[in-house]
Amino acid sequence: MTSASGCAICTPTAAVADSVAERLDVDRDKIEVTPLGVNPAWFTARPPEDERRTKLRLPSRYLLFAGAAGPRKGLDWLTRAHASAPDLPDLVFAGPGPFPRSDRSRHLGYLSDVDLRTVVAGASALVLPSRDEGFGLPVLEAMASDVPVVCTDIPALREVAGDCASLVSYGDVEGLAEALRTAVHDPHAVATSAARRAHAANFTWYNCAELTVAAYRKAAGSR
Repeated sequence: MTSASGCAICTPTAAVADSVAERLDVDRDKIEVTPLGVNPAWFTARPPEDERRTKLRLPSRYLLFAGAAGPRKGLDWLTRAHASAPDLPDLVFAGPGPFPRSDRSRHLGYLSDVDLRTVVAGASALVLPSRDEGFGLPVLEAMASDVPVVCTDIPALREVAGDCASLVSYGDVEGLAEALRTAVHDPHAVATSAARRAHAANFTWYNCAELTVAAYRKAAGSR
């Protein structure tokens, strides 16, 4: 929002706010952080029952990437790490591709909200290997579903994940494989179920709306 004498810029994380201020030479005080929220339905998500598992052709155990494919998503790194660890469960991709293919990967494409929640809840771990993110909502949705999270150690994901996810330096193939292995075999190594759910519960759409309205009021008041 802009006016003749003032403006407000909303970003989902402080990491993005800092980047905008630095790269676009914007006054940091004009940038308001309005974190996204987690739909309450994620907290009651349950793994797929046999009928749904069969319909979606899901393996009994799997690692999950949920989101759109793209150069910044780090999927080449993920597939290299997965290929280097044959003891890991199959890799499932949910979302618009194209995704890397292998004899140990499954592509689900677009899913309904209900199917996506059950696919996330049934995963051994969710992995988000992005080299760049503005927020990373799948991280919190997985935590709300009590699923371990492995993601890249970058500012936005550090901010959103807190101390409830395994963070791996981008491009570290061995490190990513080991973090996934730990998540599969010791799902509470990084955070307990209660800690994951409590962390995700801090992010609500009500709070996002309140902060956004406050940003609009601040901009309007600066005219």
